Amino acid sequence: MNRKLQRRDLDDLPYLPASDGLPARKSGDWARRKHHYLHNYCGITTKAIRGKLRLVYLDVMAGPGLCKIKGTGEEFAGSPLVALDHEFDRFIFIEDSPELAEALKQRVAKHPKARRAKITAESWLGAAKAERLRFDDKTLVVAFIDPTGISQVPLWAVRELTRNPKIDLLVTIQHSLGITWNLPQYLRSTTGQTALDAFLGTKEWRRWKWNEPSQFTLMAIDCFSNRIQQEGFIGTRHLSVPEGQPLYRFTLFSRHELAEKFWNEILKIDEKGQREWNF
Repeated sequence: MNRKLQRRDLDDLPYLPASDGLPARKSGDWARRKHHYLHNYCGITTKAIRGKLRLVYLDVMAGPGLCKIKGTGEEFAGSPLVALDHEFDRFIFIEDSPELAEALKQRVAKHPKARRAKITAESWLGAAKAERLRFDDKTLVVAFIDPTGISQVPLWAVRELTRNPKIDLLVTIQHSLGITWNLPQYLRSTTGQTALDAFLGTKEWRRWKWNEPSQFTLMAIDCFSNRIQQEGFIGTRHLSVPEGQPLYRFTLFSRHELAEKFWNEILKIDEKGQREWNF
């Protein structure tokens, strides 16, 4: 089978052919913002915890390992290669597309830490349902949950991850496309089985009082965050991505106050190297 990306209508695909002939995730420059904070959180955590606990990085929607900006053709590391820069004992990459998983395998194989990495071509929801994402209390898991839409992150699956005794969840909340833009179709549904129902784990949103879709979206984000916090997690500051006209939010959930301290520390310097000023 030819692993190179065949010529198709690139506007309809979430990936593009990269310079190595393998697929890359089609991305905007704003993804650098998210990866900047992912990189720094992995760095500060592994340096502080290494030798005290076994460290596992878990990427449940890993993609092909490379991002590409369609307009400029510029390529940069995806989340798996960002994580491989850091001293985790084990890396677990899950990607449900066989083509993208194969591209990731080929890229990771060239990395010095390749033997520490496990790549599986499967749905992370299947792995969660089968309880194959469980770790013991001597392991700290840094889990990166980066969906392209809310349908990929039903609350039950995120809660399955929260059953791990020591886990930090770095979560992308796709609110513009996932919630605001799709709100009319959610409201029209009479089945009670929309992606929003699964994402929030409740049907109570149909009783909310709101005036504008943007107000509803904020309520939905708060509802999702509160449901995670009910599992004993601390909610932290949300980052807007992109910063000016946000499409999604990036945030951390952890049970440990030290993780919150780490998160606040890395937020002091943004992806442009600018220091945040507190007034």
